[in-house]
Amino acid sequence: MGDVSEQIELCSLAAEFTEALARQQRLAERREAIVTRLHDEVERLRQGEMEAALDLVRHSLIRLHDQILRQAEHIDGPLGADELRALLTALADEAADTVARTGVERYVPRPGDAFDRTLQRPVDRVAAQSPEADRTVARVVAAGFVQGERVVRKADVVVCRWEPDAPPAASSPATPSSPADT
Repeated sequence: MGDVSEQIELCSLAAEFTEALARQQRLAERREAIVTRLHDEVERLRQGEMEAALDLVRHSLIRLHDQILRQAEHIDGPLGADELRALLTALADEAADTVARTGVERYVPRPGDAFDRTLQRPVDRVAAQSPEADRTVARVVAAGFVQGERVVRKADVVVCRWEPDAPPAASSPATPSSPADT
């Protein structure tokens, strides 16, 4: 009789085990369905955010396009250098505004500011007029762009370098150098 009761007990344990496995399988399938649904939702959100960001850039570029065409309509003859400079500066400002709408700001160091390798890239150098002017910005060749603490593009600058034996900066033209020399 012991064998029959042991078999019944084993069958009962096997049935419980089978039911527990089936519950675990159903739970795993539900978890997988939830993970798949969440993944799909994240992808839809990501795509929506990407489209929103692209829409911002698209609308800004369309505005820039329209401004260029409006400016072109007002040209009725040859432009003088000052008029052309003002027109191109206005268009560059509009382009910088377009970039600013994406969270990236224009960075323009001032002449006399200390040279900062993290924000500026030396493209040339000139002789400084005094030791105090050593490693300062002589002029800006191209603006930089930053997004918070992140440098998107360094500003291209000409750097003053003090060389005691060199003629004063006012009488000597810019002398090309390697950016590593600054």
